[in-house]
Amino acid sequence: MNLPLAAHAQPSGSTVRQVGVLPALSAQAADHDMRDLADRLHELQNWLADDLQAVEADLVSLQGPGPAPHAALNLLKAGGKRLRPLCVLLSSRMGQPETNSNEAARLLASSVELVHAATLLHDDVVDLADLRRGRSTARVLHGNPISIFAGDWTLVEALRRVVQSGYADLVPHALSTIEEMILAEVEQVERARDLSSDREGYLRVIDGKTAALFRWAMRAGARAGNCSSEMQAALLAYATELGLAFQLSDDLLDVEGDADRTGKLPFADLAEGRITLPLALLLERRPDLRPLVVELRETTLQPGGWQTQQAQRSCWLVKQALHDSGALQEARAITDAHAQAAAACLQSLPTSSELQALVEIAATLALRQA
Repeated sequence: MNLPLAAHAQPSGSTVRQVGVLPALSAQAADHDMRDLADRLHELQNWLADDLQAVEADLVSLQGPGPAPHAALNLLKAGGKRLRPLCVLLSSRMGQPETNSNEAARLLASSVELVHAATLLHDDVVDLADLRRGRSTARVLHGNPISIFAGDWTLVEALRRVVQSGYADLVPHALSTIEEMILAEVEQVERARDLSSDREGYLRVIDGKTAALFRWAMRAGARAGNCSSEMQAALLAYATELGLAFQLSDDLLDVEGDADRTGKLPFADLAEGRITLPLALLLERRPDLRPLVVELRETTLQPGGWQTQQAQRSCWLVKQALHDSGALQEARAITDAHAQAAAACLQSLPTSSELQALVEIAATLALRQA
C-alpha cells in the first residue's frame, strides 16, 4: 500500500489506541507469515488514527438522562471491530471531498456504529444473551426493558449525527436500512422456530441484517466524499459482498473458532436457533444428520448443557461431519468467493490508497480468528 508520507510518520511520543478490526487483521496476517500485508494494515491503522480516535471518543462519551444511555455506553466501551465506521472513513476519501467532509465523515462513521450497537442491544434481549464482547450484557446489568430502551435511544443518537453531519438527505436512506435490518431479523426469528436450513433463505437474511448496514456505511461515506455515481455504485456493490463475507466468516468462527478468542461457545448460533451456512451445507449433503443437529441444539439450551457428556459427544460428531462431508470446506470457499467478489467490484475505479485498503480488508477477512 503506497500510503501518503504522513501515514508513516507519527509525532514523537504519540500513541495510537489499537481499536477495531485492523490491528486484529494485522496480527493475524503476521501469524500466517504474511509480513508485508501485516505491515500495510498497520500503516493503514496509523494513517486513519486521528479519524478512528475521534470516532471512538465520540462513541464512548455518549451522555443522556436515565439508565438507558448508561446501558448503551457499557456496550460501546467494550470496544468492537469498528469495521463499519472504517468503511465510512475510507469511502469518504475516494471522491472529491468538500471542505467540511472530514468532520461529517466522522459523524457518519459514529452513526453507523451506533445503529450496529442498537441492533446488538436488541439482539441480546431476543437471544437472552448473558455476555457480549467479554462483558455482561445490558439485559443482565439493567434488565430486558432497559436494554430495549437503550437500543432505541442509541438509534436516535445515530440519526441525530446524520443530521449534524450536514447531509440530512441521508436520513431516508438510514431509515430504509434500519427497516431492512428489522425485516431480516424478524425473518431470522421465524426461521429459528423450525430450524430452517435452506441456504437461499439464510443468505437472504444475512444480506438484510448485515450487508445492508455495510451498504449504508459506504453510501454515507461516498456522499460525504462527493463521489461520482459510478463510484457510488461500485462501493455499494463492494459493501454487499464485504458484508456477506464478513457474516459468513462469523459462521465459520461459530463452528470452528477458539472460544478464548471469539468469546463464544461453539455452535452458539445453533443454540439460538440459527442454522448458519456450514450447517446448512451439511444438512444438504447429509439430511439424515438433522436429528443430531437438533439434539445438539436442545442439549446446549439446558442449564449447564455444555458441561454434559451428551453435549460434548454431539458437538464432536457434528464437527466431524462438517469436515468429513466437505461442508466446512465449501463454506470457506463461498466465504472466500464473496471476499474476492468484493475486491472485483472496485476494479473499474481509479487506483488510490483508499481503494487498495478496501481491497486488502476484503482479502484478509478469511484470516479472522475473532
